[in-house]
Amino acid sequence: MTSIFQEDPVFKTNGETIGALIRSIHDGSLALPNFQRSFVWDPKRTVELIKSIILRYPAGTLLTWEQSSSHRFDSRPFEEAPEHEGRQPRRLVLDGQQRLTALYHALTGKGEYQFFIKAWPFIDPDSHQLKTLEDVELETAIVAYDTRGRLRFNPLDEEWQLANGVFPLSKFPELRTSFRNFTRSITKEREEQDKLEETLHQLREGYLQPLESYQFPVVDLPEHTSLLAVCNIFETLNKSAKPLGPFELLTAKFYPSGARLREWWESAQEEYPILTEFRVDPYNLLQSVSLRARGSAQRADILNKLTASELSEHWEATVTAAADVLDMLKRECGVISSQWLPYTMLLVPMAAIWPEVSALRPQQRGHARERLRQYYWCSIFTENFDQGANSQVGADYKLLKGWVTADREGIQPPEAVENFSLTDADLLSARSNRKALYRGVVSLLIQSGAKDFLSAQAISNIRLSEAKLESIQVFPAAWVKDGSFDSPADLILNRIMVDSEARRSIKGQPLHKYLEAQPTQVQTKLVDVLGSHLINAQADFGFHNGDYDEFLQERLSLILEAIEQVTGQTVIMDSEAGEPR
Repeated sequence: MTSIFQEDPVFKTNGETIGALIRSIHDGSLALPNFQRSFVWDPKRTVELIKSIILRYPAGTLLTWEQSSSHRFDSRPFEEAPEHEGRQPRRLVLDGQQRLTALYHALTGKGEYQFFIKAWPFIDPDSHQLKTLEDVELETAIVAYDTRGRLRFNPLDEEWQLANGVFPLSKFPELRTSFRNFTRSITKEREEQDKLEETLHQLREGYLQPLESYQFPVVDLPEHTSLLAVCNIFETLNKSAKPLGPFELLTAKFYPSGARLREWWESAQEEYPILTEFRVDPYNLLQSVSLRARGSAQRADILNKLTASELSEHWEATVTAAADVLDMLKRECGVISSQWLPYTMLLVPMAAIWPEVSALRPQQRGHARERLRQYYWCSIFTENFDQGANSQVGADYKLLKGWVTADREGIQPPEAVENFSLTDADLLSARSNRKALYRGVVSLLIQSGAKDFLSAQAISNIRLSEAKLESIQVFPAAWVKDGSFDSPADLILNRIMVDSEARRSIKGQPLHKYLEAQPTQVQTKLVDVLGSHLINAQADFGFHNGDYDEFLQERLSLILEAIEQVTGQTVIMDSEAGEPR
């Protein structure tokens, strides 16, 4: 029985020579999708690639995608390759742009640098015989020269080339003639000329021929390959490359329809700097658009079902919504920078629902914003986005839309609100590697009025450019270990945010010892500052007495009270603390 994959393979793998690839680039049948970045290699990397090819070393695979009249992306020629107006490329290069552009420039003489081969490093000076390739110092035999008039000599001058035994790789097909002229300039003896010319021909045919005949393995995706498959295949084959994500693919897919997604995104960043400040991934905006248009944030739905008209309809509102949501989180939830945003995915359903919130009457809008913040805090403290975030977003949006904008009680809330579950034991044992929970606690402290350690100003009022917050342990690990306390040191409850100047001043001391060493007036100020971080530094409490376990219990009680206030939920009190995880 014939396998379905034998009948209709997901991809084909062929070997293609450099010569054939260069010709395809030049005639326009091989091009780049417009989402690919520009050529960025420096000449040294191109020389290293040429060396690998001459040595016949593996130089990686290429990934291309067949195009058809019914399935065509916006494309552009390789840099310095001719424009072919009206001609559509047969294939697009998804992976291999830098290598192919480097070789195209080197072997056609395009670009700012010209690449040359020096003959003498390959030739024994006494016998004029060809050296073995292992004896050739390729680092000196392959060179690149800047041809923009910055040298004291002109590397393109043929007389200079002959005088120095240097030959441009762009003249590879004409090397026979160049070699003949070179040998005539070296000696007048016909026999010596013939001997040296034969050696040079051996150099061309034996060592330099791979510059024409070297075969790259080319993974060629057929034209019917889905966008989702393209993403997955690219990620599988090239883990180290710049990700080829849905945003890049849809940028090219929608370009012929007039949806200039890349331009829209650049304009959005200019109009709303907060999107750049929080390093918003434009794909998250596409997920919000897809939620509004189709109720799904799954990648397959975004790639295969989202249309250009839906994108055009919802893009502007979604961009504005994302900026407004971030502004709310920054001003009202203590998320003063991207560093403290627990889940970037939370932006997706919140931005998707925001236009409906904005359209409400003022009183209703205030109530809706309050519920949206409640959803935000509940999602963090239940760690609801740690797994299956795309599915969670879709499920939340369906309920969030009705619950947030409802003008009556009894509407089912999202899962994180309805099934809120946080125990005192869980928070007590939570280590700082639980990033979402850790960031949630820090932003909660900032939202609650936590003050800067030295200036005693509210952290939310300090510009981040003036002070970078750093995390330190209230009781350092060494102190905890020496005191034989029951709890480990790397707990969220044992963390406090200070700026770099304060960290240097504290010098790794336990904070209560640092406090004791300060003058009375400074101590009074620091007790107030610590109180704003929900640390009771008064006498007869665990912090003041250096009792780490007692300190944890006291701070736990204060933070749980703050969590209950923002979530509107009751934390489950567990009599036995769980094991740290």
